[in-house]
Amino acid sequence: MNEPNIPPPAGLVLLTHPEQRPVTPMEAVQALPSSAMSLPRVSVEIDMADIAQQAIRSRDWSTAHRTLEQLFKTRLAPQLKQHPGYRVVYLGSSSIPLTLYLGACVHTWRQVEVIPHHHVHRTWGWHSEPSKPAARLATVHLPIERDRTPGEAIIRVSTSHVVEPQMTLRVVPNPIAQIDIALEQPSEDAFSTQEEMQAVAGAFRQALDVLGDKFTGIQRVHLFASVQPGMAFLLGAQISPTMHPAIQTYQYTRSQEQGAFHAPAILLNRPPPPERIPLTDEALRRAQEDREQLAADLERMKGFTLTASRISTTSWLAQVLGAKKGLAGVAPHWMHLPTLGETPLSQSTVDLDLRSVSDSFTFSQQGAWQIDDAWLDQLARRLEGAPSRRRALRLLVLHEFAHRGPQGLTRSSSREIGRFPKVLEEIDYQADVWAMLHEYALTLVQNPREVEDVRTFFMNMVLTATNTMWAFDDSGPPLEEIQVRRLNRYLIWYWQYLLLERGAGAGRETSLEVVLGLLTHRPAIELAGPNVHTHDERVFFALDHAHLNIPELAIYHQGRLFRHGARADFSLTELMARVRARDGEGILTILRSAFEQTVR
Repeated sequence: MNEPNIPPPAGLVLLTHPEQRPVTPMEAVQALPSSAMSLPRVSVEIDMADIAQQAIRSRDWSTAHRTLEQLFKTRLAPQLKQHPGYRVVYLGSSSIPLTLYLGACVHTWRQVEVIPHHHVHRTWGWHSEPSKPAARLATVHLPIERDRTPGEAIIRVSTSHVVEPQMTLRVVPNPIAQIDIALEQPSEDAFSTQEEMQAVAGAFRQALDVLGDKFTGIQRVHLFASVQPGMAFLLGAQISPTMHPAIQTYQYTRSQEQGAFHAPAILLNRPPPPERIPLTDEALRRAQEDREQLAADLERMKGFTLTASRISTTSWLAQVLGAKKGLAGVAPHWMHLPTLGETPLSQSTVDLDLRSVSDSFTFSQQGAWQIDDAWLDQLARRLEGAPSRRRALRLLVLHEFAHRGPQGLTRSSSREIGRFPKVLEEIDYQADVWAMLHEYALTLVQNPREVEDVRTFFMNMVLTATNTMWAFDDSGPPLEEIQVRRLNRYLIWYWQYLLLERGAGAGRETSLEVVLGLLTHRPAIELAGPNVHTHDERVFFALDHAHLNIPELAIYHQGRLFRHGARADFSLTELMARVRARDGEGILTILRSAFEQTVR
């Protein structure tokens, strides 16, 4: 177990990681060489077989990732800290993504070894067969040129089976670098010695070093590994969190629909979230003024509810728009939303002292709106004018008040609500419309001239609302993914904007009744083409134009289905780029072409 020039370890940490094959404490000890029997040792088991299998079936690795991270912190890390001179000896049969991650967690250890499970002998330990050729590493061709082009790279490691390049290029079509690390004759029991495995691990480390040094524009390395679990552990141990880029791992799988393919699993070396830039004194002053204005607006809303409550009707629409505003055509399910007086408005306040809120904003159990300084600054970058920000904050709290009525989206019921994207999409849309119509009524009382052109008023309100939504997405680098339901929410409201822009037709005034008819009919619009993946039980689109699968936009409009594929005047690739850049105006511009072909 001792390598030349490396002193023997003070002891051993026997790390067992069962999934496919259990390993008992006695089997682990019996697999050690005789020279290690006298060393002190501690045993740590990381057993999460059921969670790992669920990750493979669902292709959602978020729970497995968090579970392994927690098990490492609570079980293995304390032993590593307590026994700094001990060598880690790994015996495991877990999936490659999890084993890579576990190896990366112990990367700082000076000495790491593995003991494999032999498929023929069905035992743990090294088996040397005189007739069997040594596991020789094929020549590794490392790139010698330097390239600072932004992009992605591929590393394929083949020690148990061959990773087919064409299958990986389906996942990453245009890598700026590709490196193959393979045995001359891969097989499940290819390795007979620790040194043979270390040669592969060393080549992998060298490949990462070259990519990190010569390809400074690489944003992500895609690692496709068909290796033994012990080999995966050694590969993970080579990854440096400071010298190497992010590494996307994959699980090789098969399905009836897609056949054999590589499904993305755990992202290693994920870049840390950007540090908050301290806000300027001007930004802090502006944020506090916006809170104070919201507090004043809440009092104005309370006065509105007193006036509206005198109307002899229980319909929120009648209170907001008047009993004779063409409400007969409104679908019954809209009538179940609350009047403003039936929300927590009457007891609500604005917390003027709390300046930092982890979730951007919250409605406390004491009925106080608490809003984060940094988010208010992001909103101000979207909406420079104070009147626009006042309207944005009113729309925000009105939307949340709608949730706390019969919709029942409270703090307790909203836990894991992202698991139901279609339901939440409808709930959010109704709350948006409810908020906009209340904002119309409040403005009509305060400044009637502002709502004389009802079409322009609601068009501007849609832009205010969408910019408020984007303010929640504005921190950090360009988006790499977006929840499908969130993208749908943007598309729905940009489509409504275009319908409002078109109006009632040439030469005809767009009345409040026409606007109400538009708002109470949610557009059926849906995008297909981006790769879909899940984590945290939510469904995401990957915003990578290189991985689009026959992109199309579908709209169901006035009883007819319209499908828009990529064409000269309508680029879905550019649409995804605009989403990635959080460019609402760009999205509107691209959608307008499909709109004109649909609404003639």
